[in-house]
Parts: sequence; structure tokens; C-alpha cells
Amino acid sequence: MTFALMIAGAVLGGWLSWIVFDESVGALGTAFGIVCGLLFARLIKLGKRVGELEAQLRTVVSAPAAERPAPTVTVAAPMSPAASPEPAMPTSGARPAQTISAPAVAAATVTDPGKTTLDLREPAAAAEVPHSATPPSAPQPRAPAPPRADPPALAWIKRWLSEGNPLVKVGVGVVFFGAAYLFKYAADAGWLTVPVEFRFLGVAAAALAALAFAWRKRESHRTFALSLQGGAIGVLILTVFAAYRLYALLPPALAFALLVVIVAGGGLLAVLQDALALAVLAILGGFLAPILIATDKGNHVALFSYYAVLNAAIFFIAWIKPWRALNLLGFVFTFGVGTAWGVLKYRPELFASTEPFLLLFSAFYLLIPLLNARRQAQEASGAGSTPAPAWISGSLVFGTPLVAFALQAGLLENARMPLAFSALAAAAIYAALAVLELKRWRLQLLGESHALLALGFATLAVPLALSAQATACTFALEGAALVWLGLRQARRIPRWIGYALQGLAGAIFGERFATAAETTPILNGTFLGAALLMLGGLVSARLLQRRDARAPLTLLFLVWGGFWWYLAGGNEIERFVAHARHWDAWLAFLAGSALIAVEASRRMVWRELLAPAAVTIVLGLPFVGLTMLDAHGPLESWHLAAWAPWLIAAWRTLPAVADENPRAARILHFVYLWICVLLLALELGHLGHDHLRLRGIWFALALLAPLAAAYLLVLRRSLLVRWPLAAEADASRTPLLASLATVMGIAWLAGLMQEGEPAPLPYLPVLNPLELAQIAWLVLLALWYRQAQGEGRVFFDAELRARVLAVAGLVLLTTITLRCVHFAGSVAWDAGMASSPLAQSALSIVWTLAGIAAMLVGKQRGSRAVWFGGAALMALVLVKLMLVDRNHLNDLSAILGVLVVGVLLVAVGYFAPVPPKTYAAGEKA
Repeated sequence: MTFALMIAGAVLGGWLSWIVFDESVGALGTAFGIVCGLLFARLIKLGKRVGELEAQLRTVVSAPAAERPAPTVTVAAPMSPAASPEPAMPTSGARPAQTISAPAVAAATVTDPGKTTLDLREPAAAAEVPHSATPPSAPQPRAPAPPRADPPALAWIKRWLSEGNPLVKVGVGVVFFGAAYLFKYAADAGWLTVPVEFRFLGVAAAALAALAFAWRKRESHRTFALSLQGGAIGVLILTVFAAYRLYALLPPALAFALLVVIVAGGGLLAVLQDALALAVLAILGGFLAPILIATDKGNHVALFSYYAVLNAAIFFIAWIKPWRALNLLGFVFTFGVGTAWGVLKYRPELFASTEPFLLLFSAFYLLIPLLNARRQAQEASGAGSTPAPAWISGSLVFGTPLVAFALQAGLLENARMPLAFSALAAAAIYAALAVLELKRWRLQLLGESHALLALGFATLAVPLALSAQATACTFALEGAALVWLGLRQARRIPRWIGYALQGLAGAIFGERFATAAETTPILNGTFLGAALLMLGGLVSARLLQRRDARAPLTLLFLVWGGFWWYLAGGNEIERFVAHARHWDAWLAFLAGSALIAVEASRRMVWRELLAPAAVTIVLGLPFVGLTMLDAHGPLESWHLAAWAPWLIAAWRTLPAVADENPRAARILHFVYLWICVLLLALELGHLGHDHLRLRGIWFALALLAPLAAAYLLVLRRSLLVRWPLAAEADASRTPLLASLATVMGIAWLAGLMQEGEPAPLPYLPVLNPLELAQIAWLVLLALWYRQAQGEGRVFFDAELRARVLAVAGLVLLTTITLRCVHFAGSVAWDAGMASSPLAQSALSIVWTLAGIAAMLVGKQRGSRAVWFGGAALMALVLVKLMLVDRNHLNDLSAILGVLVVGVLLVAVGYFAPVPPKTYAAGEKA
């Protein structure tokens, strides 16, 4: 084997280098090829050796414990008393010797004065080993760490140099390098100048020699021989190609003849040796041969005649050997090259010389699966089992008619009637084969396949005589029928044909969908055709759902049917509904579809139909704004007619979803309530703004009133906001309250910056719409927390809640004070208010009063926290007096403010001193 690999490496390396480059590089390529062959042979031997060692190791591990060879451990033996330099220990005071159980040690054999060998076989009973009772005083030295293993590459190099005869190995390597340099020197000196014709002859001779050598080794070294034969055949094919194309040493006819001979010889060798890989290589070379030697003046008749010979060889081999890969290779190259030629070279006047070859190739690959099926049936009959094939070549059975008919359409340039007759002829051929296979030869699977193809070609003739819409409808309904038939008979092929027919129907219908001109809404071919496509898809989905509701195809056909339904409805809306009513029509159509889907889901127990209904609820969010684009309220005129079916669909969908998926139902209920709140808010805002002419704070309160009402209803667990889920709605109660409070909180913060003009009413401190609404929001927050605390659901502790409410109250009190200054003192509501002496004095007095009130409450309740909160506010006032108010002491209001603050501070020191600190029992004051 080593010699063979060296020869193969030398031939390949030398041939490639000499042909592509020059003589010097060719010499180096030859030497390099020899070295590579030697190294590859060495690797093969090492691989075999490793395999043998692994097999031996598995044998040892799998053997019983009693039959395993006993491992031995060599340890240092203690020094004998005679040789010890220390005096012997007295025995009078020594304790009697103790014994230890050593179940793992069966025997100890002294093989050397300084070493003891321990046999580690497991004994039948524990052995008693005497030892001295006194433990050694000195600690035992730690065993040395094992040496670190070398990397695999370095270990392999060490083994290669140390095992066997390293001198010979090194010498052989030196010889190879010397030979390589010798070749290079000879090439540089011109000693190896050989005409290119002789180079090709030499390479071909070497390939033939390798082929002959591999033939001799075909029985003793089968794998090696087949690989070498394949390589030699490949070298011969490339040699002929290079001689013809690169150097023009061969005429085209001779090159083609040589390639035919090489390919035929390779195929013969493959059949004689039962070698599929060799046959594939030979056929591949045969198909590539005309491509390699092709010119622009090629004759398509000669090309297809040659391919006919190759396909005849494949057909002959298929008669003997069931080599599916070879058949597929011929199919792919035959029709692939034929398609490429048709695209680049075909002209209508070449039909008469091209059509016979298409029919011949189609016949080859129509009959090859039949040969394989009959062989399997005969083999099964000979074995005494049922005469039915285990498999058929689906790629050929179904690929051949599809590709051949597509090429036939290209040859006929899509002429409808000739194509219709071609389809009918194909249907007749497949029907005849199906009858023979089912009735006479008992080839059930192949017969059913051909029967389905006959049905398909008969169906395909329909669109060639009818319109696209009628064809699509026919295909869709026929596809659904085939799906039903395949499921009823538990056969896969009819189902897949049905799937394909529905896909084809969609493609045909979709091509003409946008160009159809219809004048009547709904009762037109476009809508009805799409509805039939929808019906076919939904029928198929229902049939599949009965077998497996969660199968991907079930969901796929459900989406397919829904796609055509929504496409048909949307097309009618865009064509026949006025532009101003588009979004209303879309919402009504989606709501009506959702209502149909949820009712069908309830009656047919088809949970997947709830998906479009659930999506329709969510789609209500964007439609809240889209239905207001015509400057009307969302619950007026046509908008109400659109939202009414949406509400009905939501009321029917939510309980149905709750039965299947409570978590999804809670999410949908949350979205549904928010949509209802937004609809009411926008409707009230529209009424107030456009009809009642409300402006400013009144318009904002009209928008926020539905949110506050919904918040209060949710807080009180009103049936109005829990319906139609009842108890299931409680799960979404907390998120709903939080979201409503967040939106109102943002509005509350925005209100702090507003002037709050209550016109036409006069401004009254606190008793005005803006400040009442802001106080109401804080009260609602406190009620929510109090209710949650009573139910045992505390979001944060009481101290933090008190601090948050105190800060919010102080901020609100500040804005109320500033509004009083604005309306009563005629101070402008802008950034200049910060420099107003009146505003600063009012804030100092109000903050002081608030601080005093907090300190009094703290004293009365004995709460140091409340008292210190008021004290902190008083400290803030003092800081404000020093930093801000002192700049305005030339103004009477500022002076009065400082005096009032001072008096109040004195009073609070008398009436509300700091509450005493309380101590726990036993704690020292």
C-alpha cells in the first residue's frame, strides 16, 4: 500500500505541476507527491495500530474481574533491622502488634532488597497485616506529581523517531529531500526538457499503470483499489481534456471518442466490482466530457445523442443494480444541461430535432423507478414476504414529469392547446401505468403515485382551456378533496398532491388578483374565487386538525385560509368603500370575522380559531385613533356602527379564551378595558371641545374623567369592569389600577405647571376644578393603598407611603399658594414669579403653617416622625429666609412674611415641643 500511495502521489503531483507550470515546478511536485504518499501511508498504518490497541483495551475491560491480569504496584520496602544504623527499640515497653484489614492487598512478594511488589487482586476475605503500633513521627513525603503529557503532535513525532528504526526513517526523509533538490537542479540545467506530448503520454501511462495495479488489488485491498481506480480514471479524463483544450494536441472527435471509451470502461469496472462510487465517477466524467470539449459551434443533436447513449447505459445499469445515486446523477445532468441549452440556444425551428430527445429522456426516467420497484417486488416474493416495494425514488417519480412538462411548455412557447394535449397525453400514460402496476404487478405505492400524477396532469389541462379564476377554484377544491382522501386512506402522497394543488391555485389566482376589474361588490369573481381558496384552506386545516391539532401543517393551512379571506375582504373595502369610511369598514370587517371565528371555535371545539378573534381585540388600540381621522368622535355616526360589532366580538371572545388560556384572557381583558376607557375619553373630549366649546382645564378634565371613573370602578370591583370574565378579571386588577394611576399621575404633574383658569367660573382657592381634581387623585391613591393593606397586599410600608403623600401634598400646597398669588395678587404666571416678594412671602407663611400643623399633630399623637417632618419643613423655611427672602426686605410684603414666620416659630416652640422618645421595656433611658 505504501508503494501504491507513493506512486499515486507522484503521478498526481507531477501531472498537475508539469501541465499547469513548468519542468522545475513539475519536479518539485513529483517529489512532494512522493513525500505526501509516504506520509499518508504512515498515517494509515498508525490508524490501524490505534484501532487494534483500542480493540485489545475493550477486550480487557469487558473481561470478568477474575480473568483480568493482576496489576502490580512497586513500592519501597522498609530497611531491615540488621541494616538499620539505629539501635533496635526495646520490646519490654512496646505494645503488642496491631493488625489492620487490607482487603485490597492479597499478597506481597519481595522481588528486590529495596522494593516490594504488591499484588492488587481482590481477595476472597480480608487479610490481616501486622504492623507497628507506633506511627512514624516524621510526616510522609508527598508523592511526586506525574510528568505533564506532551501535546499530541509532539508525542506523535517522538513516537515516530523512537519506535522502529529511526535511523532508516531519517535517512529516507533525507533521500527524498535530496531527490527533490536533484530534480530542481536537473530542471534548471535543462536536463528534463521533454516535449509536452511525451508528458501527456507519461501521465496517461502512469494512470493506466495505477489502474492496472488497482485492478490486481481489487480483492485483497478493495477500498484502496477502488479509490485508486477512481483517481486513475479522473487523471485520464483530465489528461484528455488538457491535451485538447489547453494544448490542442487532439482533434475534437478523437478527444470525444477517448472520453467515451474512458467513461465506458469506468462504468464496466464499476458493474464488475459492484462499486457505486466508481460508477458515479465514470458517469460524472461522461456528462462532463462534452461540456469540457464544447465549442460555440456545437451540434445539439450530437450532444443529445451522446447523452442518450449515457442514459441508456444508466438504464442498463439500473436493470442490474439498484443504484439510486447514479440514477439521480443522470437525471440532474440530463435535464440540467438540457434546460441550460434551451435557455441559451433554443429556437422554435429546432422543435422537431429537440422534442424526440425530451420524450426519450422522459421515458428513461419514467421507467427506471418501475425497474427498481419490480426488482424489489421480485426479491420480496423470493424471500416469501409480501410483494410490495419498500420505497420508490420520489425524486424521479415526481421530478421527471414536473421538469419534463416545464421543458415541454418552453418548447411550445406556452401555446395553450398543444400544452393541454400534452398534459392529457401524460395523464393517459400515467393512468395506463397505474392500472398495470396496481392490477397486474401489485406495485401499490408506485401505482398510487402514478395514479395521482395522472390525476394531476388531467387537472393541469383545465387551466389551459379555462380562465385563471376558474382554474384556481378548481385546483383549490380538488386539493382539499385530495387531502381528505389521503387522510381517510392514511396515505401521504395524495395529501401532498392536495397541498401542492392548493399552493398552485393560490399562485395562479394571485397573479391575476390585482389586475381584475370588478364592478359589483362581493358578487364578483375576485371575491368569490378568493373565498373558495379560503374554503379549501380551512377545510384542509379542519381535516388535519382532527388528526393532530398542533401539527405545523394544520396551522399553516389555517393561516392560508385566513390570508385569502382577509385579502378578499380588504380588496372589496379598498375598491367599493368611500375613502372617508375605510377604517370604519376595516374595523367592522375584522370584528365580524372575529365573531364568526369565535362562534365556529365554540361549536367545532377548534381552539386555534380563537387566535384571529384575540388579535382583533388587540387591533382595537390603533383603530381608536384611526377611526377619528375624519374629525369625528369614535362613537358617533358610522364609527359607532363599526365599534358595536367589535364590542360584541370582544364580549364573546374573552370567555372563550378564558376557558382555554386564562393568562391570555387576563391580558386581553386588560387591553379591552383600556380601549373602552380611551373610546369614552376621546368621545367626551370631542363632545366638550367641538360641541360644548370647552377649553383649558375643562377640556383636560373631560378627557381624564373616564380614567378616574374606571379607576374607581376597578377599585370597588364593580361588575361593569369585570364583565364578561367575572372572577378571572381580578387577576388583571392590579396592573390596571397601576396603569390608570400612572397616566393620571402624569396628568397630575402636568397640572402643577398649569395656570388653571376656571372660566367661566371665578377662581376660589382649593374649590376650583384643577385643584379639586389633583386632591382627588391623591385621595384615590390613598384609598388604593388602604384597600390593599386591608387585603394583606402591601406594596410599600406605611412610613414610605406617608413620606410620598407628604411630599406630594407639599408640592400641591405650593402650587395652590402660587395660584392664589397669581389670581389675587395679579402676579404673572411665569418664571418671573420666583422673584416676586409677594409669592415668596406667601410661600414662607404657608410652609410655616404647614410645618406648625405637622408639629402639633406629632405632639398630639406622640409621633416623633411627624413632628420631625414638620421641623424639617420649618428648617426649609429658615433656609429660604436666609437665601431668598432677605433679598426682598425692601418690600413690605417680604418684611411681613418674615415677621409672621418668626412669630409662628416662637409659638410652635411653646405649643408643640418635641415629643419624648419612648423606650422599650428594660431599655435604659
